[in-house]
Amino acid sequence: MTHNAGSPRPILPLFALCSFLTVLLSAHLSAQMVNPDIDRPGEPFSYFSRPTDVIGVMNAPSATEITPEGFLYTGYGELMFFTGPERTPIAARVRTLEQGYLPIVLYKVSDEGIDYKLTVLAAQIPQPQTDESAPTGQIANFIRVTLTNSGSQPRAAFFTSAVRYDGEQTTAQPQPDNRFRRPVLPDKLGGYSQPGEPFRADWSYRMASGSCLRDNRIIFRYPLDPAPHEQLTFNTHYNRILPTASDSLKLTPTTPVCTVEYALVLKPGESRNIDLIMPLIPVARESTEAINLEKADFDAAHQGVVAYWTRLLSRGMQIELPETKPVETFYASLVYDLLGRNIVNGRFIQTAGQLQYHRFYLRDNADYVRMYDTTGYPDIGGQVLGFFLDCQQSDGNFVSQPDQFDGWGEAMLSFGEHYRITHDRDFAASVFPSMLRALDWLQKARAQDTLHLIPATDVRDNEYVPGHLTGYNFLALDGLDAGIEIARALNRTAELRRFEKERNDYATVFFALLNKVSASQGGTLPPSLDAGAWKGTDWGNLLAITPRPLLDPWDPRVTATLKKVQAQYQEGISTYAEPDDGIFLHHYLTIKNTLTELVRGEQEQALREFYAELLHTSSTHAGFEYAIRPWGTRDFEGNLTPHAWFAADYRNLLRNMLVREQGRNLHLLSAISPEWLGPGKRIAVSGATTTFGRVGFTLVAVGNDEAHLSLDNHFTHAPDQVVVHLPWFLEPLQATVDGKPLRIEKDGLHLPASAREVHISWQFVNHPNMNYDRTVHSYEQKYRSRWERLISSGEAPITNDDWRVPE
Repeated sequence: MTHNAGSPRPILPLFALCSFLTVLLSAHLSAQMVNPDIDRPGEPFSYFSRPTDVIGVMNAPSATEITPEGFLYTGYGELMFFTGPERTPIAARVRTLEQGYLPIVLYKVSDEGIDYKLTVLAAQIPQPQTDESAPTGQIANFIRVTLTNSGSQPRAAFFTSAVRYDGEQTTAQPQPDNRFRRPVLPDKLGGYSQPGEPFRADWSYRMASGSCLRDNRIIFRYPLDPAPHEQLTFNTHYNRILPTASDSLKLTPTTPVCTVEYALVLKPGESRNIDLIMPLIPVARESTEAINLEKADFDAAHQGVVAYWTRLLSRGMQIELPETKPVETFYASLVYDLLGRNIVNGRFIQTAGQLQYHRFYLRDNADYVRMYDTTGYPDIGGQVLGFFLDCQQSDGNFVSQPDQFDGWGEAMLSFGEHYRITHDRDFAASVFPSMLRALDWLQKARAQDTLHLIPATDVRDNEYVPGHLTGYNFLALDGLDAGIEIARALNRTAELRRFEKERNDYATVFFALLNKVSASQGGTLPPSLDAGAWKGTDWGNLLAITPRPLLDPWDPRVTATLKKVQAQYQEGISTYAEPDDGIFLHHYLTIKNTLTELVRGEQEQALREFYAELLHTSSTHAGFEYAIRPWGTRDFEGNLTPHAWFAADYRNLLRNMLVREQGRNLHLLSAISPEWLGPGKRIAVSGATTTFGRVGFTLVAVGNDEAHLSLDNHFTHAPDQVVVHLPWFLEPLQATVDGKPLRIEKDGLHLPASAREVHISWQFVNHPNMNYDRTVHSYEQKYRSRWERLISSGEAPITNDDWRVPE
């Protein structure tokens, strides 16, 4: 997992003596599943049984969670919604995003013939956000409820809102189910933080002039036209009629207060809107912020949000595919990552999301920066990189979490990768002194270490094993390569020799030990180089080829490691093991393998994993980290979505499937889906940033047996050649480039950097039927068959997973 929230646990000696799967799967103590009827025909598929979403403003230091029910949860309270004359709390599991990817969340429930559609967004007031690099001002959440009579007779619609402090708590954790922990003050800049206030049973409440006030601060505002029924508490003892103000309420955290109920008679087909506003941070009643809140308008806020994100998204990498889900997830993922970027004390701090992982992590940020840099936003990547320097310790090491020494390599590598994309010598010169201090630390640390490597650690996170972690050392070599490149670019000859000498010595020591340990582990690359029989969970040992090849892609140890990890997949994606806690699904860990498979040319397997990744997202395209048991309840139980690291990794993956660098060559179409080829279908990319410059192309299928590829590249540092990969299910027959015949190589077409027009003809070797919709349908069938077995026999066959993404 990414971030260990608990204390270290002892390793169990018995674990090492038992079969991996037998012991891990037996630790799955519950046979629970969720009724598959939650997946309703005609609705977008949402993997999670209890999804969470986020609305917020880019650069803001906090945001609002949309709970599994569809309520709005901040550090100060939770705005609830109810429908019908019985005040039924909404249960809106399936939600969508406006235009498929904007941070405007849409969901609908129906009750007694009335449809209630909620459109929910967050916006800066009184002026909409326009500057991508400016701190935010006052932020409010806007809720428009559209009540529609979908029947043929007049009908009364009832809508109620109220606020409570917390939802129900059914776990031992000190926060309600599937909510983030708050309030929390950070222990340092970039540390976990959530603004808010602790619960008090003696808060005073009053309802006045369309506002719910707690201790004279506005919690939410509601319209007085149409006239609502106002009631201070949701119900009253003995059905009393009580005043709408009190200083003596004795509440619990889950007690709804400030109940506002609307009853409207609607003609057939008629719709009415009710607009609510909830400040992200409550404001004093007679303040300037209160005036801003009173004047705020849903339509103006909505227009500002659409304009801001449309402009921002349009300036980056654009993708067009004949399949909606992959594209919408690509754009939504950028939104989720940018919502997680905060400006605090003038510093750009990229967090892993605004919810339970609202803090800075070097390891995650390396992938965020890579994503920004390579998908058209190197300016944002550079801003995020600035905070890396804040994580350099006095001894020169880069650390964001104690004893997690992968930060050294991640920081150094990120400096190098950013320079490769931007070729910005001023940036290189600005970070080079820090890189030299980091080299000083590495040399001292290695001199003091028993194995002369990155020091051993026992953090029980990610690899979840003590020792010298393989991935830390892969990253250290990546970091030294970055030092070499920047030293060479700056013509720092003496320092270049230092980096080269250290790199050579490090590689000699590390690979000799890796060879020895790998041989003892059946030819695989182990997570730890010197642990006991339990070598840990596969994590950093999957970094031999990605982000940069350190071994030959077809090294037998890479192959063996991939096969070992893939054999442990459940539901088509990676599993994550802890020796005393069984196994979980792990969403974005899979992508390390998929990126490796792209380099190895294993297109079919890469596409299977790609669709399995998409399967495990919500209808708002949000990914998770881990905590879900295979074939279980599909509930992450606190490991909330959206997770920003998944979002970054997904964008990195789809970008690399279409455009990637390898050495001095540019590779296009490393893996494309059979769904994306067919008469008249287009695959188009523009604005992709690479180490060679901006890349764009359009592939149009002409009938079933030929295609035309137009290249629109703007190289600043031209590649040696452009390699166009052809799908595994096609046999190329002939090709031309700019009207001249072209030889077809084993791995595809090798074009000169100047190529502009390519024509290809082929024949199908087979006709795989692989796409997102079929993947979902296949999964739903398998899940239902397991459910039927569970309810008929009480058995959940989790040890047997023969499902995979269908062809």
